Amino acid sequence: MTASERHSALIEAMIADGTLTDAALIHAFRSVPRHRFIPETGALTARGGVLDATNDPERWLAAVYADNAIVTQVDESGIPRDREAPAPREPEPAAPAPEAASASSSAAPTVLARMLELAGLAAGNTVLEIGTGTGWNTALLAHRLGDGAVTSVEIDPRLAGTARGALRAEGLSPAVHVADGYGGRVEGAPYDRIVSTCGVRRLPPAWLDQVRPGGLVVCPWGLLEGAGVLARVECPGDGTARASFHGGVGFVPLRTPDPAAPPARDSGQQPDEYRLTQTDPLAPLMAFTTAFALSVMVPDWRVRRRWIGTGSGVWVCDREGGSWVRVYPYGTSWMIEQGGPRSIWDEFEEALALWAELGSPEPDRFGLSVSGDGAHRVWLDSADGRAWDA
Repeated sequence: MTASERHSALIEAMIADGTLTDAALIHAFRSVPRHRFIPETGALTARGGVLDATNDPERWLAAVYADNAIVTQVDESGIPRDREAPAPREPEPAAPAPEAASASSSAAPTVLARMLELAGLAAGNTVLEIGTGTGWNTALLAHRLGDGAVTSVEIDPRLAGTARGALRAEGLSPAVHVADGYGGRVEGAPYDRIVSTCGVRRLPPAWLDQVRPGGLVVCPWGLLEGAGVLARVECPGDGTARASFHGGVGFVPLRTPDPAAPPARDSGQQPDEYRLTQTDPLAPLMAFTTAFALSVMVPDWRVRRRWIGTGSGVWVCDREGGSWVRVYPYGTSWMIEQGGPRSIWDEFEEALALWAELGSPEPDRFGLSVSGDGAHRVWLDSADGRAWDA
């Protein structure tokens, strides 16, 4: 199939399954082919496979028009920060293989379509995009609303320059600025919509300040990167916000002023407790629905898959690594070891029991509220219902 045929097939599939419904957005997707925004060399599939349009054009084109993320820049640190999270089975996260930590990526086409549909774009809207990346989403916004209505910020000067070139080649010229997306862009505010392709744990105060009263912020949100959701955030203009969640999504995290968390580890300490079980203890951490629930109900923990002697297991720890869990195969059973002042695995078991008692809620039943003092609370079913600090 040619690039044009693959592009058409992708758009028609998103229309057929109901992902794309807005006629103007459909026209934008049809008019802005993805392959014009993906580098011909240096990109990776979501699982770390090397893409090269010169040496293997068919594989490159097939990857471009598959419904998957494409990694376009690898973190120079080499630390797989977006593999600290579980790998939920449903939906599949848009994360690279452990050897390749994603610093920038082209989001899966259905993810962009869902985000733009949730934004409820209309003629006359102004939009601030956080994370220009390859420029494909920027191009879709500019085609939908016009160049003058779109402002995009990108923290990496090289990515911003490449995106500007790709946009010019398509006859588009939205404003692309080199800036830290955490601070938004006060010039041009207030915006009717803020759309971020970078994920956040907490909504940056600048975004809530810079969106017009009654406007929307749409972004990936999650306390674990592999168990994130799309958040549609309503902003009444008084410094508060309320978000509804709309399905799972993997994401590259927004770079923030907060210090980076150290890698998940067990500090090489002897455990305070050993426990054997015949039931696979990894299943709740690997399944999206339960991993998301655990991320909400159990505070301050991270997980990383590791090869631990007898097979593939996990390490879990709190932010400082003072409390930790090792889980690994042990003959025909599983060994759970934990140490530190918190018994994190006990907290998991209590949270899973509560989740079952509450009816095993899917992530879409949760939501997020931000109070005027910046406190974040995740709630179930309604803002007045059961809630947890985020």
